[in-house]
Amino acid sequence: MGQKPRPLDAEALALFARKGREGGPSVPQSGEANGVKVRRVLQLIGDLTRRPLRELRILDLGCGEGVYAIEAGLHGAQVLAIDARRERMDQGAACAARHGLGNVRFEQEDVRRITRTTHGEFDVVLILGLLYHLDEPLPVLENLHALCAGPLLVDTLVSLAPDAEIRSRDRVYRGTWHREHADADPPELRRSRVLKSIDNAMSFRFARESLVRALNDTGFTTVLECFVPLEPGKAEDRITLAALKGEPARLATYPWVNGKSEKEIARHLDAMQRGSGGR
Repeated sequence: MGQKPRPLDAEALALFARKGREGGPSVPQSGEANGVKVRRVLQLIGDLTRRPLRELRILDLGCGEGVYAIEAGLHGAQVLAIDARRERMDQGAACAARHGLGNVRFEQEDVRRITRTTHGEFDVVLILGLLYHLDEPLPVLENLHALCAGPLLVDTLVSLAPDAEIRSRDRVYRGTWHREHADADPPELRRSRVLKSIDNAMSFRFARESLVRALNDTGFTTVLECFVPLEPGKAEDRITLAALKGEPARLATYPWVNGKSEKEIARHLDAMQRGSGGR
């Protein structure tokens, strides 16, 4: 991780101690408890990239107060922190300015408009606590794949009892529709709810298996779920995933696998199973 980061001032510590408290006591791991989440993300970045943070360019989407961006910036990373709302982001930007973090930049923008063409490529991309607020998550996942030179870290709520589906091309993904705002709520009211979507009234929460498959279908060659560092109090329906993009492995021992998609491999295995009479 490199050298120990310099400490933050009392105003910054108070800001991050309030993180998530707007949602009331029902929000897990808010306030000081959010420290376990930041520790997990920082450890994942170091372990997956095997590089000092000072060498990394990091994109933090839906940054809020910017706690992940500022923590990485204190370790020397170049960080672009993006949020569609300014209310909390301005507090993070003020914190970065007070501490001389010229390597941490804040920008107001909608995650749905972030592409490789507009923002380039990053060594690490973070989308933490945001994916489950989207009503059209698949185009965003495609954009994220293009943005990544290294790992994509996803922390999100998932559906434990999927009862709906979304489609892309010939692929079907299971999940649950979740109410963000009433249909009649005006735009200014929607924007004022900082722990909700920026505008869409409904959002789609993937089932775990469907989210993993969506990441693979988007082009990520490996998807890992994080269990350690431990995250005491993590809700049953919340997961942390790391998605990596690389060259598909090619085999000499079983060449039939080469060049096939996961769907084609599944069909081939099913055909082999039927051909063996289920033995």
